Amino acid sequence: MKLVRMLTSLALISACGGAYAFGEINRLPGSQILAAGDIEQVTCPVGGKYDCLTWPNNLYELSMQNICFTADVSCGYSCKGFIAKKNGVNTLYVLGGLSGLASSDLQMFNCPSKF
Repeated sequence: MKLVRMLTSLALISACGGAYAFGEINRLPGSQILAAGDIEQVTCPVGGKYDCLTWPNNLYELSMQNICFTADVSCGYSCKGFIAKKNGVNTLYVLGGLSGLASSDLQMFNCPSKF
């Protein structure tokens, strides 16, 4: 019986995530895709020229593109996504996870030197 309840709960969570993702997809028409790829968290280079005590914990980079930003994402150390611009507003879309497609406001930055 516990197994049936657990499987029902997982199916319900998946269905809700799919509905949430559908809402995110509806925001995309009319958007311009600025960049896409693997999203990696940028950590403070230890022993470098930065103060790691004030380093933002939500600084990310689109790998191989030198595009850095802060955003409220929960994809662990690495995930895939894209930045879309609509009506002058940049939005990060993250692929995967329970929601399928999630979005977050972002603030663009110059990527710090890794050395």
